[in-house]
Amino acid sequence: MDKGATKLRARRIRLALWLAAAALSVGVVAIVARLQLDAYERMVGSSHRQIAGAASGVIRSLDQDIDSSLGPLLALRNGVTSADPGPLNTALAEVHARHPELANFVALDAAGNVVASTRPPRPGDWHPVLKAPRHTALGASVRVSITAAQPDLGPTVRVLVDSRVAQPAAFGARIDSERASDMLRHSMLSGSAVLSVFSTDGQLFASNRDNVAQHWTRRDVVPGASGTYDEDSYMYAWATSATYPLVVRVGVDRTAIREEWFRQAQSTVLATLVLLLILNGLASWLGRAYSHQGTLLEALTRSARHLGDVQRSGHIGLWEADLRSRSILWSGHVHEITGLPLERMGGRLGTYYKLVHPEDQVAIVAWLDRFTDGDGPYEIEHRLCRPDGNEVRVNLRAARITNEEGATILAGTISEITALHETRQRLRESDRDLAASEAAYRKLLARMPLPLLVVRDDLIDFANPLAEERLGAPGEGLTGRSASTFMDSDALAAIRAGSTDNAGVIAWLEPMRGMPFEAELALSDYKDSRGRGTLVIVRDVTEQRRYEERLNHQATHDELTGLPNRRALREQLDVLVHECIRDNTGLMVLFIDLDHFKFINDALGHALGDQVLRDVTLKLGDALDGLGHVGRFGGDEFVAMLPFSGPPAKALDVLPRIQRAIEEPLEVAGTVQRLKCSIGVAFATRDGADAETLIRNADTAMYDAKRSGRHTWKRYSANMHATAMARLTVITRLAPAHLDQELALAWQTQHDSLTGKAIGVEALLRWPMAPGDLAWPDQLIPLLEETGAIVSIGQWVLREACRQQRRVVEALGEGCRIAVNISAQQLAHSDLVAEVRQALRETGASASALELELTESAFMNEPERAIRTLHELRAMGVSIALDDFGTGYSNLTYLSRLPLDKMKVDRHFTTTLLEDTADASICRSIIFLARSLNLQVVAEGVETQSQREWLEREGCVAMQGFLFSRPVPLDALSREPALIR
Repeated sequence: MDKGATKLRARRIRLALWLAAAALSVGVVAIVARLQLDAYERMVGSSHRQIAGAASGVIRSLDQDIDSSLGPLLALRNGVTSADPGPLNTALAEVHARHPELANFVALDAAGNVVASTRPPRPGDWHPVLKAPRHTALGASVRVSITAAQPDLGPTVRVLVDSRVAQPAAFGARIDSERASDMLRHSMLSGSAVLSVFSTDGQLFASNRDNVAQHWTRRDVVPGASGTYDEDSYMYAWATSATYPLVVRVGVDRTAIREEWFRQAQSTVLATLVLLLILNGLASWLGRAYSHQGTLLEALTRSARHLGDVQRSGHIGLWEADLRSRSILWSGHVHEITGLPLERMGGRLGTYYKLVHPEDQVAIVAWLDRFTDGDGPYEIEHRLCRPDGNEVRVNLRAARITNEEGATILAGTISEITALHETRQRLRESDRDLAASEAAYRKLLARMPLPLLVVRDDLIDFANPLAEERLGAPGEGLTGRSASTFMDSDALAAIRAGSTDNAGVIAWLEPMRGMPFEAELALSDYKDSRGRGTLVIVRDVTEQRRYEERLNHQATHDELTGLPNRRALREQLDVLVHECIRDNTGLMVLFIDLDHFKFINDALGHALGDQVLRDVTLKLGDALDGLGHVGRFGGDEFVAMLPFSGPPAKALDVLPRIQRAIEEPLEVAGTVQRLKCSIGVAFATRDGADAETLIRNADTAMYDAKRSGRHTWKRYSANMHATAMARLTVITRLAPAHLDQELALAWQTQHDSLTGKAIGVEALLRWPMAPGDLAWPDQLIPLLEETGAIVSIGQWVLREACRQQRRVVEALGEGCRIAVNISAQQLAHSDLVAEVRQALRETGASASALELELTESAFMNEPERAIRTLHELRAMGVSIALDDFGTGYSNLTYLSRLPLDKMKVDRHFTTTLLEDTADASICRSIIFLARSLNLQVVAEGVETQSQREWLEREGCVAMQGFLFSRPVPLDALSREPALIR
């Protein structure tokens, strides 16, 4: 009867194993299927994001191409003043030579007819562009249109900019589709992707696939919009330009995505099939093993039933203990476990401690100490010596809790586990061989998709098919061969030493055929009927190492020059600074910037500019000759780090060598170029003790070298940092939106020296809340010129002076002009005529009461343009004054052509005319020159009565200075005569 029950249980176990294997197989299939479907959805989602990003990137590139064409067109607009064919064709040819990337430049009349062109025009070729809507860019009216393909010319983008004169009426540039198509063909998308550019009315402009039919039917898109849609087997993403009538559409074939997904899924499906075969094979093997162990299972089942009966019929005791008072409370069943009568169950821990077996008492004390650091629950098994002489094994389990009174106590249980302990010992002994066999096969199952070896006594005892294929040769197996034939000494040493499960070692393996390769070996103990060995799982990491090295190189090196990039520079410099401090040596950091490198990029293109940067990299390496390290910080900026052991002055000897190396002639596109550079120098630790500070301070010194005229070098000083902070303060606080809150005007009157009457007033810029010495104009104005903020601030001064014109006239009387200083940058980089006209219109000020003061340097950059601008201002009724005459170039050629009303004698000559005869002669000559040209002359900086009398004797009666009035707020202006004698 017992034998039949054993067989029945064995059959049930085998059936359960088969059912478990089947369920696990179904589960694995379901999980793999779900994962593959998720992988397909991720591939589709990734493709969606990729084509959307590509559409946005292409539309930005097209916008930049069109925007870059506006520069040469605006240059034509500002430089051409007549339709004279000779100068007009010359201007077009010069612009085309500087911008060969644009296919054609034309000049048009008002009807759209070509009056000049760099390429032979077609009749009516530019007429459609005249119908395109206008928009304003860089102060000019711009029209952009896409024209259809013609017999010998593909689709083109036409850009028109209106002229400033009547004839020619407009200037145009043509961008051919081939340039955009080439950009699309070199995109990083797959070969099946379709990238197309359309006009918003559906006209195809460019595409990377000429053999695919293209169409665009959506006519209701708004500028700057984007979206996606599906059509046939393609999914598309599109984006429109916010400025120009362009649409970019990017499409990917879903069929190609499915094919790629299928290729990736094949290996997973094959691995899953192998896993299922192994699972079912293992279930079969375990079924046979359980069949052979029938008697053992019967015994184990009987022991488990007996143990369950004991647990159900046995008593479990409960207890609570307070470790501080060493008191304890027991439940009524504890005396049955301990053997103590109820009357001896006292409330002290010592009562129980006396029953603990002497060998277990130390463990009990350590177990109780664990509750001082944690709440548990914690368990312990130990022996009790009952009063009747019997020894029992019990289990204590407890946790630290807070009772109803808020006190911290231990609450736990006690149960007798003598029978359970004995049964557990028998189970361990009976199941040891079976557990070892099952664990080995589980490891084999987990690692089967990779090459697997079993090494025993330095010999290969087993190799799976993948290992035979990777390490062996046809017709020659691995089994029985020495492991040293294939593995290096590190791997053999790890195998001989023995390894815990999943221990790993990196080793070089040498197959019987092919090249040696680097592999990661997963080692684990292996045991079977033949003894112990080592299970070795082989994973080839050669490609992974190459990929990691490539990624690391790309992350730390500049792609163009191969030099360390900004991130690597900082890390390397921090290491050098640490070594410098540790070894008490020196370290010099150089920040090298090429002077006027932008001219090469603008004239020859970025491709040749990149070649120049590579050549400069080689020159820097030759100049340093291993003395230090060099990297590319960005653009045309390089950083060199040079350790040295001598005095810093000696280390500076390398600077002329670097300058000479960079100055050596370079042949670029058939031309010989001679570069120069500006260098900033910082020393560790004097100028900084970390990479960030040293690079920043060397950069600051380099900019100081550029301000000093370029082609030189400067050492960093604390004053440079103060200047940089002042520059940053100007940029942040004097932004156009904050000028009304930050700036103010002071007013200094100009007087008729004979009557003392105010005849004019000059508006002077003040920054009341300026930090440091920037409140002084002689410190503030040069900084504004350097940062470029002088343009927006000059516009603010002009508007504010016009806005206050009425109050000034009320304070000083009719006929009093307001003088406003105009910087050279305002004249060069803005439309001064338009700004003056707008300021007068917005404020209602009178042009006849406005006077603009310009220095001689304002005319030096583009004298012809400046002269035209001043004539237009004079035509509006605005007066023009030449300020600080004699301190600049004093070019009399331009002086005779300038439409001036007034000339001002600089305060330098006025202040020293009584002490310096040379300055007095110059002052006398300026007054004579102004009177000879019928110009009013005003002397600035008059501070003493003697200076006033000298100027009157020489015929200068208009004066300005502290003798008459200091700069005052508007409310302090007065029409009372000053210093009437």
